[in-house]
Amino acid sequence: MPSTQQPLEIFLTPVKAALVETDKDYLQVLARLRAPKDSGIPRTPLSISIVIDRSGSMGGDKLSAAKECTLEFIEKMSDSDEVCIVTYDTAIDVIMPLTQVCLVRNELTRLLASIDTGGNTDLHGGWLKGAELLAPRTRENRMCRVILLSDGQANHGITSVNTITAQVSQLAQSGISTSTVGIGMGFKEELMTAMAIAGQGTALYGDRGEDLAEPFEAEISLLSSLAWRDVSLEIQSDTHRWIMHNDYAKINSHSWKMPSIASNSEAWMALSVAMDSALRAQLRSEEHTALKVVVKAKDVDGEIHTFKAQLPNLPRVSRVEFAALIEDELAVRRFTEIEAADIQRAARVAVRRRDWDKVEAMLHQIEEKAQDNPWLMSTLDVLRNLLARRDHDKMEKELMYSSYSMKSRLSEVDEGNYRSQSEEIEKMAFLRRKSDQGRRSSL
Repeated sequence: MPSTQQPLEIFLTPVKAALVETDKDYLQVLARLRAPKDSGIPRTPLSISIVIDRSGSMGGDKLSAAKECTLEFIEKMSDSDEVCIVTYDTAIDVIMPLTQVCLVRNELTRLLASIDTGGNTDLHGGWLKGAELLAPRTRENRMCRVILLSDGQANHGITSVNTITAQVSQLAQSGISTSTVGIGMGFKEELMTAMAIAGQGTALYGDRGEDLAEPFEAEISLLSSLAWRDVSLEIQSDTHRWIMHNDYAKINSHSWKMPSIASNSEAWMALSVAMDSALRAQLRSEEHTALKVVVKAKDVDGEIHTFKAQLPNLPRVSRVEFAALIEDELAVRRFTEIEAADIQRAARVAVRRRDWDKVEAMLHQIEEKAQDNPWLMSTLDVLRNLLARRDHDKMEKELMYSSYSMKSRLSEVDEGNYRSQSEEIEKMAFLRRKSDQGRRSSL
């Protein structure tokens, strides 16, 4: 039976809609994949594995908050969804096997109360057990996801970032995605964000126990409103020199996995190619286009769809004419955020060296680019405050997660410019543009 779901819309928007003969400029294109606003889309059933760090450092309010957020997360799941709970320190325990939510609601408080802190952190072992419990469900039309929580660095079992992320990527390809939630200042943000990117999930964190609620809220609100999943984008062009600027898992040199897309949201990709390559590609193309894309995605019924789009034939103009062209405001904003994210990652290296003068100079670079972007300016206020306090632990995490958000986030359909944090709170949690990634928006 054909799917009645509205199609995924693709928009290809150049920063400037023209080509110019130069060896200095780039053709910059914003690709957006838009899900329908229709709230009547059937809900994809979920199979979720919640994997909780119970190592010694999780004592006190961290573990209490993790239990409370887990309880609230499951309470928001549908009765037909499935959930399992795994805990880990040096040992791995299955607190609850994969079970229909309607059968465990009355047992959750008792089961979570049995979790207590223990020894070291076998993060890989805990994650793997959580994924193994979901493996039998990948043959069904379900969204299978591991949600991994940790406050510390992996120090038991397999600890190599490359080894772990390779396994995460492999399981993502088989239908088990991974999201990560860090808490506090002790966890390794490089590993947690890398796992989320490889696992086609999301990376979130909270400074304190009380800040965990929003990451869990963001995850359940996203998973409960999915319109398209297993999304990939392939570039078809007469040049393979296109550069992809986001944090998406690579399939090959010209195709990538993109985020699952919820109703009323867009996934997006910033692409660029040298102008001379774009000119040659458009000249050689049968359709007279510099860029074609093919998007594949799975709908709520589990059916795979293919969508195609291409740039129109762009006029060739002189350098003077090109300089005078009006830029697309949204495309400029996204490319500015990408540039700011790259500078933030370089600044993070400087923070680790305690080269505060270098950090200050890099924040100034962002400020020069951010004059017309209130979200970036608000983020800068947070970073400058951390710089003034020389709070290197918090600043390293903020720089990592802020840059990740600017390169990977879903955006609201018809998203306008950022005005205030209070307006962002009114959005679904996964669509909020936060200035302080580790703190709850309401605090």
